[in-house]
Amino acid sequence: MALQLGTAIGRGARRSLSISGIVALVLMIGYQVLFVGSFNAVVVDQLPSGVRSGDAGVGFALPLPTEVAAGLAVFALLLGIGVFLVTARLFARDPSDLSSLPGHLFTRRLGRAFLSALVVSVVLGVAITVGFAFLIVPGLFLAVSLQFAVFAVAVEDTGPIEAFRRSWELASGNRWRLLALVVLFGVVGAIGGAIGSLLAFVSPSVGQLASLVINSVFVILMYGIIADSFVQLRGGSASATRSLA
Repeated sequence: MALQLGTAIGRGARRSLSISGIVALVLMIGYQVLFVGSFNAVVVDQLPSGVRSGDAGVGFALPLPTEVAAGLAVFALLLGIGVFLVTARLFARDPSDLSSLPGHLFTRRLGRAFLSALVVSVVLGVAITVGFAFLIVPGLFLAVSLQFAVFAVAVEDTGPIEAFRRSWELASGNRWRLLALVVLFGVVGAIGGAIGSLLAFVSPSVGQLASLVINSVFVILMYGIIADSFVQLRGGSASATRSLA
């Protein structure tokens, strides 16, 4: 099935602007604030005596002991996987259902889905990083081909291996269109990072928080577009996604 790129962008934007999108955005910002604040707290604790965090270019940091901050950073990182799972489930529904927030989307087989998504995230991170490290083309190819793996885990309850196979199958025949999306996301993300860098001249904390919020908005928009692409390519009519409502 050919991906309708314009449709995916338009409907994906509407998915991200729905009630489900707003909830996903709040969750996204929340977990990132928790992670960045606790990670920075660990960094600040390692600074030499007398060096202020602002002088070292460190952004906002939570006032926590090193051990607590390190544990919280790991927890927040794992929490982020759950946020992406829930976001995928929220967005992959029929557009008419996006104003509702059924509880089972937050709890259904969450333990199994979390473990599968954790494996998928680690493998994707390593594979794409290695691909980009040697040649840009392999990294882009893997990013394009495997971008639906988390959706396969979240929506179709697949395991990691089946999720990669499913994503590869959905991307087949549409990789150029999906590559256009990846490039678009990269450009938009770079713009968000540039805005945060400019604000960092005012204050590292302000710049970091602004960048975090802006990038969260872009990530939710990106996820809405990927969700619509996923629904299109799996033959997602209203009846095909109604079970998630």
